[in-house]
Amino acid sequence: MTQPAGRLFAATLAAVFAGGGTGCTSWKETRTQTARFVHGTYDDPRAEEKLAEGKRLYDAGEYAAARSILKDVADNKNNALATCEEARFVQAECRRMEKSYPEAVDTYNKLLVDHPTGAHRQAACARMFEVADYWLDDFRNEIEARKGEHGVLTKSLSWPNVADKTKPTFAAEDRALEALDHVHTHDVVGPTADQALFWCGYVNYVRGNFQEADHYFSQLAELHKDSPYRPQAVALAIQAKNNSTGGAVYDNRKCAEALQLIHQAKATIPEMNQNPEMAQALTKAELAVRAQQAEKDFKTAEYYERTHHPGSAYFYYELVRRRYSGTRYSDM
Repeated sequence: MTQPAGRLFAATLAAVFAGGGTGCTSWKETRTQTARFVHGTYDDPRAEEKLAEGKRLYDAGEYAAARSILKDVADNKNNALATCEEARFVQAECRRMEKSYPEAVDTYNKLLVDHPTGAHRQAACARMFEVADYWLDDFRNEIEARKGEHGVLTKSLSWPNVADKTKPTFAAEDRALEALDHVHTHDVVGPTADQALFWCGYVNYVRGNFQEADHYFSQLAELHKDSPYRPQAVALAIQAKNNSTGGAVYDNRKCAEALQLIHQAKATIPEMNQNPEMAQALTKAELAVRAQQAEKDFKTAEYYERTHHPGSAYFYYELVRRRYSGTRYSDM
């Protein structure tokens, strides 16, 4: 018997013998305490009373005391689901009111994992979005400060945060993206789901993670057709698809997807045709995609010519000439 198991067994025996003449009642209490210690679950006839006390302490601003009681209620799987969910939500609210935002987000997420269809799902997602949006302020300030730079913006080195409990100690940007991903996952068509997807896509796009950016932007375009973020998400998704190919020598299926998305945008998003700036950007994106496709087919023709397959080379050269007329590859 291991030492921890031995100590638990000894404590159980001691509790039984300490009960003396109480008999079955003592054994029942001991069994309850043992289950509580080992599994965190036990029959608690005072669960509703504890929940009410925790909420009273929360209303009184005694958040630390409320948290302790509410956590005990929420962790006990023998309690009613509605009771556990309510306790977990108020526990998370205590963390938020204490401005311990990382712990609050973790608690909200635990609520969503344990009660994915609960009554507090939408409120928990809204709270998580608020915190994640606050954590992205540093990212937005960095973008503003580096406005004149072009291309991928790599993360600036930063010291661990040890003073501000409202932010994570490490990797606030990554924690923000994780929280936003949870927001969308747990409330796919909720009021903040489209914003969560947009910021996940935009941060990844700026950082050069084009495949991740494409994933989030494409989801936004497909699932949130009435979102005000959709036109910009579609424009960035097109660029992300084109940038994620790795060049003309690689698989160009993303180019085909980008071209298809351009045609859909022209047909279904009036803003992209009515706004001169967006229309011009869409035209440039289409030219960039077609140029990459032309380069792909031209290099294929060159390959067949080098390997002495004149028939195949002729076919691809003719394909470039007909399909991409007006480009430098057609002239070549």
